[in-house]
Amino acid sequence: MADTVMLIGFMGAGKTTVGQQLAQATSQKFLDLDDEFVKETKTTINDFMADHGEDGFRKMETSILKNRLQSPGVISTGGGIIESEINREIIQNSDATVIFLQADFATVLQRLSADTDRPLLRKLSMKELLDRWELRQPLYGQVANAVVMTNGKAPSKIVNELVNLLEFPDDSLTELRSQIDSLDRQILRLISQRIDVVKEVADIKKHNNISVVQHNRMDQIRMELKSEFLGDGNISDDFIDELVSLLTASAIDKENKMIG
Repeated sequence: MADTVMLIGFMGAGKTTVGQQLAQATSQKFLDLDDEFVKETKTTINDFMADHGEDGFRKMETSILKNRLQSPGVISTGGGIIESEINREIIQNSDATVIFLQADFATVLQRLSADTDRPLLRKLSMKELLDRWELRQPLYGQVANAVVMTNGKAPSKIVNELVNLLEFPDDSLTELRSQIDSLDRQILRLISQRIDVVKEVADIKKHNNISVVQHNRMDQIRMELKSEFLGDGNISDDFIDELVSLLTASAIDKENKMIG
């Protein structure tokens, strides 16, 4: 296993939480570069940026990055550390195993919705935040040795993937499996949300004495889906029939329990 593991990624990707758990799981020291910044400057990041601006912050961040990379362990970085070309060179030229914890923008927004401690969140509009997210994605990929998707995953699941990745760094399937695991969890959460909507439908049907089963609507859904996915070689008509039948059976069961 690598002596130094560096976690990079956008705000809300889970670098600190995952880094702490990974360090514990691998019996390594954990360093959060934002915390190290506060120790070094003896002030908060917000106050430092107010006094020195983002450029001043990035210069100090580079100095701390150089110094802390000499220490073995798990290092969590600030989300914007890769915007500096100097920082990217330092990271690429280091002996650290660099892992990009990737989260889509919707996931980032959800995780940051209640966060008021990040200076960029307070000064950037939604459009500007999205632009920053899009700018950084290829830069993370440029310096990373591996990418792990975090959408829909609990920190413990991500840590397990990282441990496996670090133990078997040459396994070319690791990143693809990480994407599949993330997509599986997103699919299940969407189905759970669908069932929540079904509950609302059942409540309306109950109060308006509407039949649970509406075959014409189910047939219409099948036809619309088959038409929309006609050119998708991954989605066959049979698959759509089976999926709609499964979702419909689940919905009918839920509605019958609520209405009956």
